[in-house]
Amino acid sequence: MKRVLNVSVCQVDVLWENPEGNRARLAGLIKGYVRCAGAAMRPDLIVLPEFFTTGFTSSTEYAEPEAGPTLQWMRCLACDTGAALAGSVQVADKGLVHNRMYFVCPDGRVEVYDKRHLFRMSGENDVFAPGSGRKTVEYLGWRIGLNVCYDLRFPVWSRNTGEYAYDVMLNVASWPSSRIEAASILAHARAVENQSWFVFCNRTGESPEDSYSGGSLIVDYKGRSVGHLTQCGEMRGQEGFLEASLDIEDLHKFRKKFPAWMDADKFEIIDDDR
Repeated sequence: MKRVLNVSVCQVDVLWENPEGNRARLAGLIKGYVRCAGAAMRPDLIVLPEFFTTGFTSSTEYAEPEAGPTLQWMRCLACDTGAALAGSVQVADKGLVHNRMYFVCPDGRVEVYDKRHLFRMSGENDVFAPGSGRKTVEYLGWRIGLNVCYDLRFPVWSRNTGEYAYDVMLNVASWPSSRIEAASILAHARAVENQSWFVFCNRTGESPEDSYSGGSLIVDYKGRSVGHLTQCGEMRGQEGFLEASLDIEDLHKFRKKFPAWMDADKFEIIDDDR
């Protein structure tokens, strides 16, 4: 187990419906950032926003096959940098299109989570198929939960339970500036109620329908925002890498000292085939 996990949240603008352009720009930014990072802050995990290759579009013409170009790009970049990568893209699988979050390890291992809660106010639920199960991954001895944007509003889905236990939850988002205060409140609540770290990665910039102001967060198990934003290369405006070191022993000590998790209510999530 790696006691300290260095997490870097890549808060960037996203070129509209331009997968090749986004992959090329992100590769340059990430490789430059890793080269410049000191030994103490060399990232173990780099988190990218929701739909980081296209922006939050309802056009499914950008849906990739299961082993499509973005997944291969993530595997190569993870291998080159020695850091795991996480982020979501459109993926066509068995006749359905999902908002799929990939977690790609440096050794090539791939874990997937399909977004459960689809944002009906934009019609996402009319275009994409919802996921049916929660997901945690094991990486460097850490248990990491996967979560996408609108999932943040649903505490039961993110509840840290015995069969779905995690040390840190990742939420990758395209969360508009008009509602960013709600995202901050919810991210802090999820961290406190689940006695875990919570990582919220949001984009910046403009799309044809919305404006995005970043507001990415790394929140600890006591509800404190931590980390600092570092700009590198051609990053501009509100772009940057939000970086923090997460200590698992400190987390375990707190859970032992303040074991609120022992009094949590039991529940069962039922798939309603929506």
